[in-house]
Amino acid sequence: MTNQTQRNRYSFHLLNTFARYLLLCTALFVSLSITTYAQEVDDSLKVDLDPIEVTAMHSVVSSSDAPVALSTLSRNLEEINGTATLSLEDISQQMPGIWVSDRQNYALGERLTIRGVGWRAAFGVRGVQVVLNDMPLTVADGQTMLNIVDPSFIRRAELLRGPAAAYWGNSSGGVLYLSTKARSEQGNSFRLKTMGGSFGTQKVEGEFSVRNSKHQMTGYTSYLNTDGYRDYSAAQVFRSGVTGAVNLTSKSRLEYQTAIINMPKAQHPSALTAQDAENNPTNAVSSFVDAGAGKQLTQQQAGLSYMLETGAGTFDITGYGIYRDLNNPLPFGIITVNRSAGGLRTTFDKEWDQLKIKMGIETKFQNDDREEFQNTGDAKRGATTVDQVEKVWNQAVFSTATYSLGKFNILGGLRYDRINFSTDANTASQSGDRTFKSVSPSLGINYRPGNQNIFANVSTSFEAPTTTELVNRPGGGNGFNPKLKPEQTIGLETGIRGHIQSSALTYDLTFYRLWIDDLLFPYQLETDGPTFYRNQGETRHTGIEAQLGWQIHQDLKLSATTTVTNATFKEVQPDSLKGNEVPGIAPFRLNGKASWTPGNFLLSLTYKHVSSYMADNRNTAENDAYHVFDGSFSFQKLFSTQDVEVQPFIDINNLFDTRYNGSVTVNAFGGRYFEPAPGRNWQAGISLNF
Repeated sequence: MTNQTQRNRYSFHLLNTFARYLLLCTALFVSLSITTYAQEVDDSLKVDLDPIEVTAMHSVVSSSDAPVALSTLSRNLEEINGTATLSLEDISQQMPGIWVSDRQNYALGERLTIRGVGWRAAFGVRGVQVVLNDMPLTVADGQTMLNIVDPSFIRRAELLRGPAAAYWGNSSGGVLYLSTKARSEQGNSFRLKTMGGSFGTQKVEGEFSVRNSKHQMTGYTSYLNTDGYRDYSAAQVFRSGVTGAVNLTSKSRLEYQTAIINMPKAQHPSALTAQDAENNPTNAVSSFVDAGAGKQLTQQQAGLSYMLETGAGTFDITGYGIYRDLNNPLPFGIITVNRSAGGLRTTFDKEWDQLKIKMGIETKFQNDDREEFQNTGDAKRGATTVDQVEKVWNQAVFSTATYSLGKFNILGGLRYDRINFSTDANTASQSGDRTFKSVSPSLGINYRPGNQNIFANVSTSFEAPTTTELVNRPGGGNGFNPKLKPEQTIGLETGIRGHIQSSALTYDLTFYRLWIDDLLFPYQLETDGPTFYRNQGETRHTGIEAQLGWQIHQDLKLSATTTVTNATFKEVQPDSLKGNEVPGIAPFRLNGKASWTPGNFLLSLTYKHVSSYMADNRNTAENDAYHVFDGSFSFQKLFSTQDVEVQPFIDINNLFDTRYNGSVTVNAFGGRYFEPAPGRNWQAGISLNF
């Protein structure tokens, strides 16, 4: 262990201890002063905290009464038109607890963790639920497919930061809900945005919204073409989607949505060693180039939701389907998957004076037709190594209830899941079958004196191995790895959030602890080889999340978020890992943003700091800390008439040209952990609103 690492750990220990005392002192101060404060504030100043139903919780509680760590973010049309927003990282930076890393690699997608959950994903997203416009992007086996999300069209985001299996089932270490839906008061409109920038990046976007007394519909489409920051990282992406709602009667409503992506090209340069990342950050690994590594995919999804209010209660039936066609050449082989997936969810809501309940049943299915071939070079197929159909069925029953007693609110949830994995291979001896069962409870309480929400809860989640993790057997061949079992998580959190209206100040402070057992470890047996998994121990995640917003003036707003995390291995095999930091999780992160809107100008400056963190289980490789500033400028009405508005913009990222690695591939073989981020770069464009 280096002296620098020892100093970092010692400093973190002091910070963690100080933060605990700060939390206790804050809670004590609030408990002693809150009653007096509530009495002194005039009734006309008391404003509810966004009293809408929390979509990310799939429950009957409103955001103002939710006894959970919850963040929300809304983007108005001026913000959407005034920035490029090419990555979810641009949206998530102002929410604590979540970390989205732009890997500069469309073949792998963005790296997403919530409180460190999801750290082990070599590609895509694991361990957390992501929902787009009420449709889960997390399929039955727990894999999340983010490619279909175009961040530029996101209008609202909700983040549930703790375990949420009581609401969503498998792979719910946290929940990110995203919405592209236009505001209900918005009338008919059309907008067009075109932009260009560094690394040959070009993008065109279009969006429309129509509305009458009974029907509202929003649609969008975009095309992105980029050469990429690194060698062999070019991509072409087409995305499109439609959402809508029809009021059938005064008591019934039908909502619909569709989304598609076509990505014919996404080259994969792979991660680099520390030396290569420092000296030649734009390089691509030669074996990946020679193999024609990358990804080509198409995906279509559609869903319907029918809601009916009756004297007995409210019924809601939601169904959706997903089709995905993937071709994924890699140095060790070529993977093709034709996936059909979907689900059906039926719920019943009933409300009495103080009690609200929701109960329901849900089923999800997933059918993966998988073939794997040897890669003879340049993505040319050789002999077949795997040929099987993988099926996943998830059945669940669940119930949530909330009870209000004055300023107190109690929320409880319980869900039972049964997940069956099966394979149909060419030979019966190589077929397989695995079944996992789980009961997931949660219980929380909050207290609302005035404009504050003081809460505490305990919740659970489980993460079954995905089909990709089960099918990768160290001995090779078809079937599933018979030794893998689900991870289990228990979470405890307490915090306070609210606002001080007299000073236009909002705040959020949360302390949490996660106990994660039967941890699934990724590992590789050879350079450029497949990633395998094994249950190998336990981890403990302890942390503090804080968020602060201050509207200093009608034209000036400041906001900041910080996340402090201590994630370590416990009772792990081999024993040499015990006490090590969990890789891929930064102990300290800080984000800040200043927005200034004088007249029709929109100016913003954002700052992010990420502390050094480990890249492997043995803590032999460390990603250095970094500080990065980004700037954005836009003019809302360069040209404006009754029918059209013109809004140009320019984004300058990494203003001071910092050299850093924006992400890592955890536990990669051969020391190739590091994924370099670009130096100073820019995007500029123009938006037309009709």
